[in-house]
Amino acid sequence: MKKSRYLIDPKQAMVLSHGLRWKIMKLLIQQKSSYAKQLAISLKVSESKIHYHLAQLRQAGLIEFQGVRSIKQGRAKLLRPVATDFILTLLNDKSNLDESVYNKLIFPRFCTSHSFEARIIVGSSVPHGHYDAISRDGHLVGELCWYLGSHLASTVQTPVSELVITDLEYISKKSLPPKNLILIGGHITNDLTAYYNKTLKQKFNVYFTENKIVSENDEFSEPSQALIAVFRNPHHTNKWVLILAGVRSLGTKSAIYSIVNDQINIPSNKDEFIMILKGISDKKNQILGVSELLTIGLR
Repeated sequence: MKKSRYLIDPKQAMVLSHGLRWKIMKLLIQQKSSYAKQLAISLKVSESKIHYHLAQLRQAGLIEFQGVRSIKQGRAKLLRPVATDFILTLLNDKSNLDESVYNKLIFPRFCTSHSFEARIIVGSSVPHGHYDAISRDGHLVGELCWYLGSHLASTVQTPVSELVITDLEYISKKSLPPKNLILIGGHITNDLTAYYNKTLKQKFNVYFTENKIVSENDEFSEPSQALIAVFRNPHHTNKWVLILAGVRSLGTKSAIYSIVNDQINIPSNKDEFIMILKGISDKKNQILGVSELLTIGLR
């Protein structure tokens, strides 16, 4: 499948709404690919009827030819859906879906076509680290997991074990195989963020120090300001690290908000980048929006 989600127009929606075609599509998604005879047996209808409806689905651009499979009767054409989720939207800007943070940031680095390939690390809620600090970011992980789950629900085939652990748990498990990492919280409350802070300085010349973020020309010390950084793990270059961290916990909340609400512009021509943003909050410290302050990217 080319992508997890696919934007369809009203004509395609009409083709997809047919009862038998709906069942065919569900089977193709479950099995990843299939051929006419196999579908006919599963759905208990004639093979000629299946061929007719497959032709309608192909003509509408909802399924595609994948290859051939040898069977007793000869060779059968394998077909698969072009996506797992089909969305009909009335938005004028049809590019919004492909331009989402998930499709531009999360999916190409932290997912395969059918699974989530990362571990989310949040700071421990017990005093720890150089500052003997306590993390108050744990509840934000729930928002991020909800966002990821809404995209992955139809594509992940097996449960993800130990999706979220604390920094202390991760550090104590020295024998863990290399993983993509998503780090929640700043260098004071998350020891993994503190560890990779050196990488930020080397790669981007933007990094945390005390209660602020510094770059070559600026300092960012407001509580709602945050850093989003994505880069290849210097120790395992086929793996990625994503840091979502604020100057204070309000900034980390701003970073999570920007992801789950598609409120930032991910540079499409940069594999590695760092972004500084500022959360817009009300008197109750609820984030209402974000503004981008600085983006530095590496090809």
